[in-house]
Amino acid sequence: MSTTVQFYNCFLTKNGQETNVSFSDFLDGIISIEETSRYIENRFGAYSLIDMLMPNENPNDNELDRIVGFANYRERKPFQGKRGTDRISEITDDIFELTTALFIPTYHLALIEYNHFGARPNHIEEYLNAFLPKDNGNYWEFKMIAIETSTTLRDIRQSGDIRNIEIKLDLTSAETHLFNEEADPQSISYQVLNGPISAYRNIGANVATVSLGQGRYKSDPMDFQNLINMLSILDIESESFASIKVRYKSPTTHKLETADLKNEGLLKRVILEEESSTAFQSIGVGISDFYYTYSNRLASQNWREQTVELVGENLPIIRRYVPEIVENESQAE
Repeated sequence: MSTTVQFYNCFLTKNGQETNVSFSDFLDGIISIEETSRYIENRFGAYSLIDMLMPNENPNDNELDRIVGFANYRERKPFQGKRGTDRISEITDDIFELTTALFIPTYHLALIEYNHFGARPNHIEEYLNAFLPKDNGNYWEFKMIAIETSTTLRDIRQSGDIRNIEIKLDLTSAETHLFNEEADPQSISYQVLNGPISAYRNIGANVATVSLGQGRYKSDPMDFQNLINMLSILDIESESFASIKVRYKSPTTHKLETADLKNEGLLKRVILEEESSTAFQSIGVGISDFYYTYSNRLASQNWREQTVELVGENLPIIRRYVPEIVENESQAE
């Protein structure tokens, strides 16, 4: 069972300026907090930094690296039973999906496991920011920046001229999620895709193509911002997407170009293809071994493209800065 890892640059910023503060100290501060205070509910769901390999457990002799496990607690619990029987039992404990990440402060880098049902990078970013002060003049943030494999996405955003979008879907995929959490069901972008796809599934189609094209007359172009918004809410990593092709006028080449966003965009690698274990430590050590042994320290210098200067600062006090969850709060009100 393979694992896909995505690459992100990371910085601790103060008042919008990237600092030289190591986020290994930041993560150490969070894991030392009482476990009840590490549990955070935010707009994306319920999360906790639930496990971390300490320096003496890290492979490859990198004392600053941290291998971290983030739990994404599920709202709806499945049932448990036994195959070949009619037994149904409720699960009394909470259920969560685990996302493993390797943080490398030396390179301001994070390699994050892609888990469709687990914590996504933007979930992790928001979670970690709950442990930083946000006062006037002392506003700290943990910032994650996706590393792009090419300038294609930036080129499309800057073009202002999209001629055609063709989205091919595999309707036999076990995955049914097409959109990320920022998708508004009332938006035009959501309705353009969700309606036709539901219809295709209802009639039993195995594949579907949604194509949006430029009108015959140049005086009647498609709305560029709506198209960009539509692309931004797609969960491109979903196995439901076979391809997402965009034909646009490139401001770089001044020619019409076609890009397949399914195969371009975020820097990612598929690893552990022969590994069957889904245990946190096995995946974490596997990610570290891949990076230091097989990847030639991929993207180790990419952080220099994201900042002009790192300002010297001291780590702020690490504690929970968002309110605690109060049980039976509604009854108390």
